[in-house]
Amino acid sequence: MKWISLLLFCYLMLIVQISFVPDAIIAGSRPNLILLVLCFALFWLRDAQVFLWAILTGLICETFDAAIPGTGILLLTCLVWMAFRVQAHFQIRSLISRFVLMAVMAFAFDSLFQILNRLDAKMLPDLISLTRHSAGNALYTAVVGMGLLLACKIIQRLIPVDFGQNLQNRTAYESRFSH
Repeated sequence: MKWISLLLFCYLMLIVQISFVPDAIIAGSRPNLILLVLCFALFWLRDAQVFLWAILTGLICETFDAAIPGTGILLLTCLVWMAFRVQAHFQIRSLISRFVLMAVMAFAFDSLFQILNRLDAKMLPDLISLTRHSAGNALYTAVVGMGLLLACKIIQRLIPVDFGQNLQNRTAYESRFSH
């Protein structure tokens, strides 16, 4: 069920990224909602299935940013591996640590993706402006991600349905003395 919900979330974020985000630029920064899908997969799945989401997210980023083929997949797979190891080692569960993880992943991806796709001899003077732009995008992405994460937590508390349980209403005899 998590795969289907993440896939629907990915489609929704892709539509929002293409249609609404270009108009929601604040101080020259825009969020990367597709990267948020990968962060949510990292928080929800907690196993090696996250690497498949990294490949899917990398393909989407390469397609819509007209990047060099393979840079998004390679970069996101490496970043997810590091984030997966950090999350497994430190048991990241608090909202603050998830916010920091989203911000660091967004900053690393945005800056390295731009560097890999714009390799020029005159790039060194642009490195400071690239760092500022990547930091703004990362902060914007982390704030939007935290808002979405809080909204998911609130909805999960308000709707107490576990989709993994059997919804058939079977009543069966259970003896008190069989335990």
